[in-house]
Amino acid sequence: ILDKDGDELTVQSYKVAGSVCNGRRRRRSKNNSTQDCSPAVGARQIIEGNADIVTILPVLQNTNKKHSDDDDGDDSSLSLQMETGLADGQNPFPNDVIIVPGSYNPPHHGHIGLANAAVNVLRQIRRREELEYNASSSSSSSSSSKSSNMLRSRHSSLESVSTSSSSSSSTALKNLWSKVDKHDNDPTVLFEMSVTNADKPPLDPSEVERRVNFFPTLSSDIMPKDWGVILTNAPLFSTKASLLDDVLLHSSPYSNRKMTFVLGTDTFVRIINPKYYSNSFENMIDALVQMKEKGVHFVVGGRLEQTESGSKKFINGEEEVKSLPMQIQEMFTLLTEEEFRLDVSSTEIRKKMEEQE
Repeated sequence: ILDKDGDELTVQSYKVAGSVCNGRRRRRSKNNSTQDCSPAVGARQIIEGNADIVTILPVLQNTNKKHSDDDDGDDSSLSLQMETGLADGQNPFPNDVIIVPGSYNPPHHGHIGLANAAVNVLRQIRRREELEYNASSSSSSSSSSKSSNMLRSRHSSLESVSTSSSSSSSTALKNLWSKVDKHDNDPTVLFEMSVTNADKPPLDPSEVERRVNFFPTLSSDIMPKDWGVILTNAPLFSTKASLLDDVLLHSSPYSNRKMTFVLGTDTFVRIINPKYYSNSFENMIDALVQMKEKGVHFVVGGRLEQTESGSKKFINGEEEVKSLPMQIQEMFTLLTEEEFRLDVSSTEIRKKMEEQE
């Protein structure tokens, strides 16, 4: 990479100053109560007004077990634990992140399936945007190619001298990048839970921890490649967008998209219902325009709905989105039945869990 005389490479350690847990590992006390980095710690940060966004990440940790007090040997195994990490502006969120809001009581394969469907569709959108960007770039640069060739010919002798000693490293670097597929890294998925509610008291920190700790129990085979949980003080989507806009990095190089919210059809219908905007269609449009300016994009998953005749029909908000102006329609990507269909609810799962208990 350092292919020219005078190039320098600086490696600097990153000190996490805003860690909620102050860099300490999660541990348990003698009475087996959770300390330091538990999800409950992050929830308290939100409730006490010390943070608006807290990240909770899955961390592999060694679990050491002694057979007896006289046994010097330990049985070590890895377990996935959820640990509270950073808060607010200290969060190193990547570009073009996927946000899956929910109460997660409990999280289930329907949530994960919808998140994975959003990953797949966003990957396709990114590819298309990159192809369109490259096509437009190549057409705009072709007009200046003749003048560029003339400039290169005038300085060819100088270039041959300055690059002769570094041709091997430059070639190796180009070969390296040519073998890298930028899209092998799927979009990061963050399952978002609002600790506060506009009409109810905030969730108890122990209840937040109970819900968050369900995530490691889900099969790793179905989880997204790169995922985490975020707790927020944002019950409304407009508030979520504003908070995330302050902490997210720059948008995609091919569009102004910074965040993709993943919704079910029922939530989508509420978002575009003027009832929640003082019964004003104009207020609803203005609110969506403001979110669009913050780089907000929505992916909507459908479900089966029972008709009056008793048959079931797949709905994904297609009819509702047609009533919106084109600039607002562009904010929504509706998943087809083949891409995703929700046939399970958290309510049904809770009932089964209660019956088992």
